[in-house]
Amino acid sequence: MINTLFFYVLFLVILVNIIIRIIQKKLGIGEHQKKLQEIQKKYIESFKSGKLEELSSIMGEITKIYSKIMKHTIIITIFGIFVLIFIIFAFQSGFYITNINNTTSILITNPILYNQDFAIYYNNSFLGFYRANYNIITLNGTYDPKLLSVNVITNTLPFYLPIININWLNPLLLYIILYILVQISLLVFNIIYSRFIKKSKIDNKNG
Repeated sequence: MINTLFFYVLFLVILVNIIIRIIQKKLGIGEHQKKLQEIQKKYIESFKSGKLEELSSIMGEITKIYSKIMKHTIIITIFGIFVLIFIIFAFQSGFYITNINNTTSILITNPILYNQDFAIYYNNSFLGFYRANYNIITLNGTYDPKLLSVNVITNTLPFYLPIININWLNPLLLYIILYILVQISLLVFNIIYSRFIKKSKIDNKNG
């Protein structure tokens, strides 16, 4: 079962990666990394050749570039933390529990969560998966709101995860998994592109 929130989170992952690429391009991180590699090679060559008087100036250049890369890292980290906070509040909050006429109702105030699926626990015991009827979930019987755990889900898993003790994914966990998968995919694509496609284009141009 895949919830509509899955696609919201997937869109957010894609959007975050696009913004990160824009930040990298604006700060010229790719150029700084290439320049850093060149200076590091220069440093090693000067050290091996015994030109110790050049090492101080080379280290100064390395320090400047490192500071620019660290600036990029700090910006990306702050942005990443902001996104995680947004997911926690926008996708995992916005409901309260009431007991009326021997019935427990979960009223949803967050429009994003309307008609979504939830995994509900009571006193650490799994009650089941429930789909909100627009902005309300009605449970049979009366439950103590303090012992009731309401968890919005993006999709159920085809297997059980004893490590985290759930067989469903919430928006935050899904975001982390999808983000890692996207980063791995981009890394693999860049390796293939640089080693085969880009190299082939250069060889054809030189040939």
